[in-house]
Amino acid sequence: MSHMSQESEKPCQSCGGCLVRINTYEYQCSSCGRKYYVSADRLHKVSVRVSVGKTILLCAAAAILIGALAVAGYQYYTGRLVMSASRFCVVVRDFLMEAYDKPIADITPEDLDRIKYLKIERGKKYSFTYSFEDVYDYQDMGTYEKTLEIIEIEGSTDDFSPTNTQYFTGLTRLELYTDGWQNYTLPRDNVLRYLCCKNGLSKYGTPEFFDQVNPETLEEVLLLEAEDLEDFSFMANLRGIKGFLLDGATLKDVDMFQGFDRLEQLVLYHVTMKEEDTYEMVEQLLTLPSLKSFAISGKTAWYITDEEWERLVETYGERIVLIRE
Repeated sequence: MSHMSQESEKPCQSCGGCLVRINTYEYQCSSCGRKYYVSADRLHKVSVRVSVGKTILLCAAAAILIGALAVAGYQYYTGRLVMSASRFCVVVRDFLMEAYDKPIADITPEDLDRIKYLKIERGKKYSFTYSFEDVYDYQDMGTYEKTLEIIEIEGSTDDFSPTNTQYFTGLTRLELYTDGWQNYTLPRDNVLRYLCCKNGLSKYGTPEFFDQVNPETLEEVLLLEAEDLEDFSFMANLRGIKGFLLDGATLKDVDMFQGFDRLEQLVLYHVTMKEEDTYEMVEQLLTLPSLKSFAISGKTAWYITDEEWERLVETYGERIVLIRE
């Protein structure tokens, strides 16, 4: 066999046919005609590289692959964006993007965990007061207030979902002033120490809101404007707290406070009781074993006569600070 027609031991990569050398640097497939350029290293092993035409085709294929990967990456990013957008309501989404100064798709659970204090109010706009600092790390409230930021977001009630509070897993203090707080959802694993809610529970039943509190961390609860509050069964979830303020509710009895053995401060602000039952109900509350401060204000406070109040002060005054306003 002549030098020009020598066959290579390597098969054609396209069809598996025989490669025939047509000159010193070139092979051609005897079946499909594909050409190969060859070189030899010091061990005389043949290394094959594709001809220029085929290289162009491979480059085109590579470009298509890169384009496909770019599209896939864009789809992944937009998919995350859509998923994040569907997870957050419009108002909370806009608040988060402004607070973190980045797209909603880039805001991670770790970012959300950084917010330690959150107050949500509803006026002409939704107002978010927040801090990345934990108030319980500060002894001076004036210094802590300097860490607070406020962002206002325009939006209707349809643009706001109270269930979005479930994503703020790092909160130690949460204040809700938007009414209907019974519809809010607390994080499943939260470390909340303080809760303040405006407008009481619906009279139609007890929500799951307080089922999510952490009895190991929760210390203080304030319920404001609780005039419609009729179902107090949620109180069973609060028996470990140290401070409780109740505003505007009507109390038929004080059985709900049974088991509040750690309660140190109790404030009844404009709470309604039957006049003939007020003294006895207050006296029952003063027997709570850890109580250090008791305050009662409004019309009900004056259902207790001066003589009755002096009697309470004489009996409990060495252990409890009593305030009647």
